[in-house]
Amino acid sequence: MWRRCCYSIALIGLCVSALAVTQEGNVRTIGRKDKPGTPIDGAIIRVRGAHNAVQSHENGDFSLLLHNMNNGDPYAISSIVKSGYEPAEQELIGRKMPCSDKVPLEILLVNRADLQKEKEAIENKARENVEQYYQDKLAVLEQQLAAKTLSEQEFAQQLDALESQYERFEPLLQAMSDKLARTDYSRMDSLTTLIQTAIENGNPEEAERLVREKGNMDEREAAIRAQEEQQARAQQTLDEAQQQLDQQRAVTAQQKRELAEDYYHMYAAFLSRFQNDSAALYICKRAALDTTNFDYQLQAGQYVRDMMGDKVQARIYMERAYRIAQVQYNETSGQMATVCHELGIMCKQEKRLDEALEWHQRALTIREKVRGKNSAAVAESYNSLGELYRAKGDWKQSMSYHQKALKIREKLFGAQTYPVAVSKNNIAGLYAQQKQFDKAMTLYKEVGAIYETGIKIPPRQIADNNTNMAVVYYESGHYAEALHYFDQAVEQYTKVLGATHPQTRLAEKMKQITQKKLNQ
Repeated sequence: MWRRCCYSIALIGLCVSALAVTQEGNVRTIGRKDKPGTPIDGAIIRVRGAHNAVQSHENGDFSLLLHNMNNGDPYAISSIVKSGYEPAEQELIGRKMPCSDKVPLEILLVNRADLQKEKEAIENKARENVEQYYQDKLAVLEQQLAAKTLSEQEFAQQLDALESQYERFEPLLQAMSDKLARTDYSRMDSLTTLIQTAIENGNPEEAERLVREKGNMDEREAAIRAQEEQQARAQQTLDEAQQQLDQQRAVTAQQKRELAEDYYHMYAAFLSRFQNDSAALYICKRAALDTTNFDYQLQAGQYVRDMMGDKVQARIYMERAYRIAQVQYNETSGQMATVCHELGIMCKQEKRLDEALEWHQRALTIREKVRGKNSAAVAESYNSLGELYRAKGDWKQSMSYHQKALKIREKLFGAQTYPVAVSKNNIAGLYAQQKQFDKAMTLYKEVGAIYETGIKIPPRQIADNNTNMAVVYYESGHYAEALHYFDQAVEQYTKVLGATHPQTRLAEKMKQITQKKLNQ
């Protein structure tokens, strides 16, 4: 029966992204020419800069939760651990890669024992070819020396050069065999497989022949260069188009902001004349214009709830604001605290009191952390918790929270201020509900005296206070005084909210009941 006033404080918080991307992946062994790749379970994958480690499942799959990232942001693997295995692509460790929740990461491991065997086999075949080359070259030099087409000095110089080439070949051979042994055959087409196999089997001539079958390599390179030039020109065209698109988007965004401002101006113009239906039209148009704007959704939700009494539409706006806060702000931001507070109010109106308590406590925790325990925002949360415990019938808890709110508000704003009037109004309501009408009336008169000082207050609050005064007089049997205040409340509600608003109808009903009491 008593109207509870909620003093709203705009709370500005730190806007920090709290996004995350789930990077799926799979771990398997490399495929060789005689042995396909198989999934690996139990491989431990860690990401650089993150305190996380995941383990691959039996089918090789794993999921990395990359915090504070959007799709396309770079990340790097810091280590991949599996007993007896190592990464086939060693450059994978530490390499920056774009994260994606759609494109899985494939990790290839190679068994160290198998790797060593493969390397030795490739090295041995290659050494046989090189040794034959060495012997053939040496034989030619010796023939030239015998035929005296080379001097002793020239023979010695060319022999030194040949020996030097042979010595330099060894580290190159080891690097080549390591790369070939780590190659994943499952990624190759059939011709590339034949070329790779020929090299590993010590048949470089066959490998060379097969490569040349693909076409003249100079011509292939020239074709690639031509394609790159064409792509560069296309990219330039795309960049110019993107620049134009960005400029157009900037113009559109500015036009949208201007239209949103004008919607708000229309809302404000109608609101200042208490034309609520028209004000609602424009505040809701602004919310529909940009459904990603937190403030637009929050303010529309507050208006249709408090001024139009439309709880269904209000919840739609509030829940949309909550989703925006989850995406655009962090979990301890002022925006998150504000929308949690508003959802608490919504749940209380819908009689979902336990859920309302969770929202309000969450808002209070954030506000204490962000704004401080003696802030106006915390006082607002105390006020709402006081009203919630009143609805739950816990007068003691309700009084405790309202007195905490009053103490903070008197310290922050001074005794003759609207926030203090709100707290005194709520405490008076508690006294009235406990039939302590003298204490209630004393506080309601103090509230009225604060309003009469000329402070700026929402016009509806005067009607609310008159309603509260009327109810106290009615409950204490002073029907003439009650009728006087109900009459004023009906007139004020009609002007501010309209004749069909639930609060106006309730005041009119109480006025009629009081009139009947006087006529008896």
